[in-house]
Amino acid sequence: MKKLLILNFLFLCFLCSSQHIYAQSKTKASTDFTYLPEKGEDQYNQRIAQKTIPLSQNEFIILSRQSANSYSVEKYNTALKPAWQADIPLAGTETVEAFYKSDAAAFVITRRANETTQQLFGHRINLQTGQKQEAFLLVEAPAKGRRASIAASADGTKLLAYRYHTDNNHQIKDISSILYDSNFQKATETKYNLSDVLGILTADVKVGNNGEQYVCLISEDMNRLTVRQYKPGAPTAKVMSVLVGGVYGGQKVYILDSKFELMPNNTLYGAVLTAEEAGGKYHSLKAVKFDFEAEDMVFAEEFKFTPEYVAKVTATDKSNTTKRLEDIYLSDLFLSENGNLTVIAEKKYTEGGENAPYFAKDLHLFTYDEYMGTAWSSVLLKNQQAPADEAFTGISYNAYLSNNTLNLLTLEELEGKYDLYLRQIDTKTGKTTAPKSVRLNVANDKEQAYVKSFTTWLTDKNIITVVRPSKKANGLRLSHIQLK
Repeated sequence: MKKLLILNFLFLCFLCSSQHIYAQSKTKASTDFTYLPEKGEDQYNQRIAQKTIPLSQNEFIILSRQSANSYSVEKYNTALKPAWQADIPLAGTETVEAFYKSDAAAFVITRRANETTQQLFGHRINLQTGQKQEAFLLVEAPAKGRRASIAASADGTKLLAYRYHTDNNHQIKDISSILYDSNFQKATETKYNLSDVLGILTADVKVGNNGEQYVCLISEDMNRLTVRQYKPGAPTAKVMSVLVGGVYGGQKVYILDSKFELMPNNTLYGAVLTAEEAGGKYHSLKAVKFDFEAEDMVFAEEFKFTPEYVAKVTATDKSNTTKRLEDIYLSDLFLSENGNLTVIAEKKYTEGGENAPYFAKDLHLFTYDEYMGTAWSSVLLKNQQAPADEAFTGISYNAYLSNNTLNLLTLEELEGKYDLYLRQIDTKTGKTTAPKSVRLNVANDKEQAYVKSFTTWLTDKNIITVVRPSKKANGLRLSHIQLK
C-alpha cells in the first residue's frame, strides 16, 4: 500500500510538472481600473481576500479603494457597464474589515478605533438601487483588547459580531457575540463561557445560514482542538474535542497551523498541521469532520510527512538547501459535489528585510473521500516571486470549485511566457491538467500587473479579473475573460 501511494504521488507530480499548453480564451470586455494598494495590512493574511463577488452569471460587485479615506462598491454586468456606485467615506484611522453580500444587499464592515474603544460598523447597500443605509454600530470593545471581529453566513442572511474577554495576560476567557439578520436587526446575544478551556491560542468563530455558531479553539499549549456549537435558543452548547498534539513514536508534536471551514451542507471540517517540538520539523496533517447532527467526529487517516515524502518534494526546489519542509501554511478546504474534501497547503515566505521579495511556491493537496478515507495526494509545482511592496497581492493562487473540478489560476512565468495559467484538478482521481496559458500577455516589468483579490469566477468559463495585459497598457484593466 505504501509503495502504491508513493507511485501515485510521483505520477501526479509528473502530471503537474508537464509542459504547459495554451488555453483558448477571449477577452469579452475590458475597461480602465484604478487600484490603490492597501497599506499596513498583514501581508500573509489579507483581511479581505475577495474584493469581487459574483451576483449571477451576468453581474458582479467590486469593493475598491478610491482614496486614502474612501472606498466604493460598484455593480457591473459582464459587458463591464456600471449600474451604480455607492461611496463609503472613512473617518480618520477607520479601516475596512469585511465585504460580503446576501440576495438583496451588499455589506461593508468597517472598524473605528481610538485610545479607549474599538467599534465595528455595518454599511448596507441595496443591490438593485445602490442606495446605502446609514452606518450601523454592530459591536464595541475596549481598544486594548483583542480585535473585535465579524463572521457572515454563506448566504449572507446572518451576521455575527463578536468581541473577546481576556485576562491580564491577554488570554481568552470568554467571547460575547451578537447575531444580526441581513437588515441589521438583532436576533440573539450569546456569551461563550470558555473558562474551562486552558491556554487558548486561537478562537475562530463561524456562523451558519440558520444562525448556529461554531467556536473553533486551539488550546492546551497548542495540543487540543475543540469545537463548540451554539444553536439559537438552545440552553447549552454541543462540544467536540480531541487531543491532536502529544507524544507519538517518541516525538513530542504540537499544532503548528489550523484551518476550519463551514461547508454549504452545514458540516464543519477542520485541518491541522503538526510539527515536532525538537527541531520544528513538519510532522503530519490531520483532518476532522465535525458532524453535530450525528454527534460524531470522523477522523481522517493521519498523513505523515515521511522522509520519502519530504525528499520527493524538496528535490524539485533547487533553492531549498535545508532539504526539509518549510514555510507551509494551510490555505483552503473544499468540499466537492461527490463529497470529497480537498485540503490545500501552500509554501509562501519572504526572505526577510525591509525590501526583500515575497515567494509563493508548491501547493500540497490532500483529498479524502466522503468517509474521510484517503483518496489521493499530490504536489503542484510553481515558483512565484513578487517585490516587497506587492507581497502576495499578485502571487499565490485563485481557486474555484465547479462540481468535482477544482480550477486554480496563477500568475507565473513558464518557458519565458509571463501570464495567468489555469490548472484543472479532478477531485475524484487527482488527475491534473498541465498549466494552460490564458494568453493575456501579462506585462512583465517592475510595475503592478495583476491584483488577485479582484479575480472571481462567474462560471467555470467566465472570469472577471484585474490585469495589465501588456507593457503598452497605460494601467490596470478590469477584464471579462471567457475560456473555451
